[in-house]
Amino acid sequence: MTCTVVQQREQPRFYDAVSQAVRTASAFAVLDPTWPRSFVRVATGQVDDAVSGGVVGDGDMVLFSSGSTGRPRGIVRTVESWQVSVASFSDITGITAQDTVWLPGPLWSSLFLYGAFHAGAVGAQVAFRDDDPASATALHCVPSQLPGLLHRAEAGGLPLVRRVVVAGDHCAATLRQRCEAVGWHVVEYYGAAELSLVAWRDRRGPFGAFPGVETELRQQVLWARSPYLASGYLSARADGPLRRDPQGWATVQDLARVVPGGLEILGRGTSAVTSGGHTVGVEEVERLLRELPGVDEVAVLGVPHPRLGQVLTAVVVGSALDGTLRAAVAGIPAPSRPRRWLHADALPRTSGGKLQRDALPDLAVSLNKP
Repeated sequence: MTCTVVQQREQPRFYDAVSQAVRTASAFAVLDPTWPRSFVRVATGQVDDAVSGGVVGDGDMVLFSSGSTGRPRGIVRTVESWQVSVASFSDITGITAQDTVWLPGPLWSSLFLYGAFHAGAVGAQVAFRDDDPASATALHCVPSQLPGLLHRAEAGGLPLVRRVVVAGDHCAATLRQRCEAVGWHVVEYYGAAELSLVAWRDRRGPFGAFPGVETELRQQVLWARSPYLASGYLSARADGPLRRDPQGWATVQDLARVVPGGLEILGRGTSAVTSGGHTVGVEEVERLLRELPGVDEVAVLGVPHPRLGQVLTAVVVGSALDGTLRAAVAGIPAPSRPRRWLHADALPRTSGGKLQRDALPDLAVSLNKP
């Protein structure tokens, strides 16, 4: 048995290669063609070892996720684990064969690849990131892309778009409101490359379980059980967040809490800063700041401090002024308030659009230079 390695830079050729593998039920692995050659060699070697070791077989696909740390890892899942979600995804998004679906991101990101997979499965037209989206009626994106997409829509560049599917990070209510103001119906889902679809919402408020998914909280950690789960990692040595139990439940160790009507997703518990003996979950601070006018993107990190160990520092993209930002956090506990405010043109992100947290310290240093 062989496994087709898909790593074409041209999106249409990439899509055709994946579609061919799906049609023939042959195994395939999706690699980012922008990776250094040394990493491609390592990744293809792991694929070959997994095939010879029986980890990957016919009907499987290997997706590489870089998460938020920039350390890609191979994830094995069956094509069927995506196929069985198509009907329910159509129901919640309203995307049908009459749509043209624009994917303004790379297909080697599982988020955009699933968008293309679903569009192909229902018979919709697919428009790739470099195509003219004038005929697009629906699109998939990550929240960090929304400000630019909204600017494009307000200038008349996306005249037919009515449905927007958002995933990969928390979508601020202010962004959702701007989308609604231009006539877009926003569907947001929470998932992970290891879990696929877990929860969704189409308005401001809590998430509900995606059809076919059971959810459970264990000490605030969100677990899921569904037919959409990945089989596991490509390599037994992969240092990834996926954990499974004998009853078929899995988690990537994201935190959540029960709220009236559903779940609030809190993010990865490892994204924390200890300042003056207090541990602060930075994602909660980021969610607060994202809701402010003039904040397009924000990331919070800990910067070394001689007395406190670390102090919270916020890197903001947008027009918000420091005074507005300080006033917004004045009412939260002191350890959770950023003490330093930095402004950047953009945040470091993976090719799939996720925040690359391990690159934030270097960015903060560069922004602090006179």
